[in-house]
Parts: sequence; C-alpha cells; structure tokens
Amino acid sequence: MTEIDFALKQKKDTDIIEFVGTIVWNKLNEFKKLENLSFSEQNFIYVDIFEGEINHDGFYGFFYNTSGEFSHEILEAFSTINANENATIIYKALRIFPELPIPKDIFIRRQIMGKLKKSDLEKWSNLELDLLNSSEDILGLMIDYIKQNKALFNY
Repeated sequence: MTEIDFALKQKKDTDIIEFVGTIVWNKLNEFKKLENLSFSEQNFIYVDIFEGEINHDGFYGFFYNTSGEFSHEILEAFSTINANENATIIYKALRIFPELPIPKDIFIRRQIMGKLKKSDLEKWSNLELDLLNSSEDILGLMIDYIKQNKALFNY
C-alpha cells in the first residue's frame, strides 16, 4: 500500500488532506523546487498555499506575502480541481490588482500594491466574504482530484 493509498483510506476528509499534505510537502522539501513535483502535486501545493494565506490575512496578505508569487498558478489550480466558484472569485481578486500579470517579484508586487485604492481593498474584503459564503466543498473536490490523479501523487 502506498502512502497516498493509506491517506485516502482515512475516514475524515481533513485527515486525508493532512496526510496527503504531509506527503507532498515532504517531497517538496526533499526535491527543493515546485517544478520537481508532478503537475497534480503542484496543484495540491497551490491550493494549500492559497487556503492557508487567505484564511490568515485575506487577499491583501495573499498578494503582499510570498504566496502572491503564485497568483496565476493558484487560479489555474482551482480551475483544475473544478472549484469553479472559488476560481471565479480568485479571478475577480486578481483583476483588482493594479498590474497584470501579477509580478512574481515580491518587492515589485508590494510597490504596486501601494497604488491600491480604499475601494480596491473593500472589493477584496467583499470577495473574501464570497469565499467564506461559498458552498463549494474544496476538501471534497481536492480529494476527488487526488483520487483521479493518484498515480501522480507518488513518493
């Protein structure tokens, strides 16, 4: 039995995600670069990064911190796992950013964020509420995605 098989046999969705997260993050720590992970594993990481950041500091913190480097990849990851409602909200948040594509460089990104208007920050706050009120089951969608791509989650 592989580690992913073991993870997927857990009873609670949160346990499945925690086990898979441990496997994928350990692999990333060993391989050092996201590019060394499979496309499916990268998507897991991108969704995990976004969920952690958005629940901590909202869209402002997401773009301000290192997580903002992966803005466009995160949008793609949510679309890939069929989290279309959340992907639409993330897309709207990206469109508020003063410059597209969103720069990978954290210092440039932070400098550009200085151009944000109060109304932009309010729009991000409203989109954060939309995420909170979303009926989309991100854990369930991610687990379905892992099951469908299980062979690509190997370690």
